Amino acid sequence: MNLPNKIGIIGMGLIGGSITKALKKRAPSVKIASLKRDCLDLQGAVVEKAVDSVFSTWEELIAWSEVIILASPLSSLSKLANEIAVHCPKEKKLLVIDVSSVKKAVFPAFEALTTDNLDFLSTHPMAGKEKWGFANSEASLFQDCCWILSPHGKNQSLNIERATLLIKKMGARPISIDPDKHDSQVALISHLPALLSRLLLEFVETYDPEALQLAGPGFHSMTRLARDNPRLQSEIAMLNREELTKQLALWMEFISKEKRCRTQ
Repeated sequence: MNLPNKIGIIGMGLIGGSITKALKKRAPSVKIASLKRDCLDLQGAVVEKAVDSVFSTWEELIAWSEVIILASPLSSLSKLANEIAVHCPKEKKLLVIDVSSVKKAVFPAFEALTTDNLDFLSTHPMAGKEKWGFANSEASLFQDCCWILSPHGKNQSLNIERATLLIKKMGARPISIDPDKHDSQVALISHLPALLSRLLLEFVETYDPEALQLAGPGFHSMTRLARDNPRLQSEIAMLNREELTKQLALWMEFISKEKRCRTQ
């Protein structure tokens, strides 16, 4: 199976920009396109020649692309998927994948919109930084990281293989996890740590802000995630609230048990 030669990317922030740079470095024959938007990230990608073409309409981008990657904010993914479904002709074979960190936010729309010719597959690279935007993207961001695929029953095995090949080409390790398990486990090892990081920083800022002047690498490491993209963290907290609340309750229970054990 060959790597797709024409890939459209919607969203040129940290993840979308890093995908673009990784493909340009590891598969220079692959062409990258995007949709025209008044956006600094896209402008930066064009200036750096990370993008080969910018189309004005969905019809143009869809006709050109073999694969479209949605690297836009969580709250916009279902709308984007619907727009692609509306503008994709029945004779066009197209694979659309996302990179979202909450599967319940996109999974129903992806499964409902998948047809014989238009296949929506949900994925999630377990990579990131506390800085965001195209300016902070890098080709090595996905090197040796897990990249989760969460297929639904209507996904075609051929397209799952195509996505897997694309993921491997960017240096990541593909792993398949169902969407419910994804949201639970990612809440535990990503969303909860980000929440605790923000709470720790807010606690010190409230209790004794002067102490921040003494902070060393340990404290900065523990609060690094507190400086993550605030829009992303807000959307995660909203869209994965159930799992995050559950994991936070388990954490508080764990802390309470540890405290009792240490005082006995």
